[in-house]
Amino acid sequence: MELIQYWRLIVQNRLIIAVSTLLGLITATAITFTTTPLYEAQAEIFVSTPASTLDISALATGSSFSQQRVKSYAQIIDSPLTLAPVIRELDLKMSATELAGMISASAPLDTVLITLTVTDTDPQRSADIANAVADQFAVTVSDLELSGIGIDSPVKVSTVEEAIPADAPASPKKAINLALGLLLGFGLGIGLASLRRLLDNSVKNEDDLMGTPLLAAIGFDAMADEKPLITQIGRYAARTEAFRTLRTNLQFLNPDAHPQVIVMTSALPNEGKSTSSINLALSLAQAGAKVVLVEADLRRPKTPIYLEMSSMSEGLSELISGPAKITAQSVKAKLHAYESTGLKVLLSGKVPPNPSELLGSNKFDELIAVLRTQFEYVIIDCPPLLPVTDAAIVSAKADGCVLIVHAGVTKKPHFIGSRDAVKAVGSTILGVIINKIPESSLEYEYGYRYGYPRYYGANYRPYAKRGADEGQYAPSADVLDRQALEDNFQHIKGQRFKEELKRQDSRTPTSKRI
Repeated sequence: MELIQYWRLIVQNRLIIAVSTLLGLITATAITFTTTPLYEAQAEIFVSTPASTLDISALATGSSFSQQRVKSYAQIIDSPLTLAPVIRELDLKMSATELAGMISASAPLDTVLITLTVTDTDPQRSADIANAVADQFAVTVSDLELSGIGIDSPVKVSTVEEAIPADAPASPKKAINLALGLLLGFGLGIGLASLRRLLDNSVKNEDDLMGTPLLAAIGFDAMADEKPLITQIGRYAARTEAFRTLRTNLQFLNPDAHPQVIVMTSALPNEGKSTSSINLALSLAQAGAKVVLVEADLRRPKTPIYLEMSSMSEGLSELISGPAKITAQSVKAKLHAYESTGLKVLLSGKVPPNPSELLGSNKFDELIAVLRTQFEYVIIDCPPLLPVTDAAIVSAKADGCVLIVHAGVTKKPHFIGSRDAVKAVGSTILGVIINKIPESSLEYEYGYRYGYPRYYGANYRPYAKRGADEGQYAPSADVLDRQALEDNFQHIKGQRFKEELKRQDSRTPTSKRI
């Protein structure tokens, strides 16, 4: 991965990494402060071979002999022959084997020195043991080197630096342990994040679409369940702008002629296909185009719920199942106008027992032909592709299909299966809408974030209820004042603009502040 991909990985999994790092720090702290401190005491031992100062060759030979002996002495310094007298001398409550585990010795290369190190929980006792072992080792060497045949030992062992009690414990090293805990915790978090990314086979960004064009990236909006339509939120809200982007991309897919009949579907339910269909139709209608929204989901229609229309109204199923020929007048009689947006809606009508057969009939072809002559855009909301075949049948009659995927939820095999189902009937995939993208992914996966002032976006409530009808909204006085400021933003210096907003916030009742 590139450096920017690692940064995205950290940002998107910051909670996992933060928890892992904190756990590493807590674990290191617990281990550090519950471990018994150990102190080290060191004594330096010098090994020499007496020789006449006038005999240079004998002096060199003795030095070489001492260096060879030092290597062996470092290995036997913790033998019972040395340690047993030390235990008796210091009255230690341990065996020679236990004492040997506290002692280590090293001999630097090309020297006649032995560094004796004793580790103990008591700093004074560690120094006493080191000095006692150094003194006793001289006796041990004297007994081992030729003394048994009545000749003085040719090797002399003497202590050149006595051990002193340590002021601070040698272990645990608090700073190093805490830093190591942080590092290991962070590394564990990165590993978990990488494993999560490796095992995650959901569609998250444009790279996962495998060459299929991305038409729009729609961020997650906490207000979407309460206000799913773009006519219910601010005109500068991020979701509104996302559907404007979708509208523009569809209009310029083909410079000569834009797709007129567009099927909107998804791989599985609950991926946002119905709200995306409605909002795309509303966005096109706001741009002045003649648009009709056809509810072709004859199994679980949701358009009447979102548009607050009667689900018992006659619509598509009555048109294509009746014996009468489909004409412009018969279609017009079944259309519903949505408020004052200019959008026309053809509801699904009563749920039929044979939806696939109705959508594949010649009567449905006649309906599409009539709608082509009456409208610039025909947006058809169809059922999901994988559970039923309805969307594939309708796609074959349309100019193209738009797939909606739920970011981080729709699996790649499901996306591939729905894409192949559309291609199998000879239809064209116009592109993909990635829906409900987390805010962090909008910035780091797609490289942008909407830069609107703080009072626009997902948590902005730009409309106050008007009258008893909950479906009617009108801009509040506070919103109108703020919009007036926004319209004149180019003529107001940045600091003066901030001061004016602050002054308005101080005058606005607390209950109406954002």
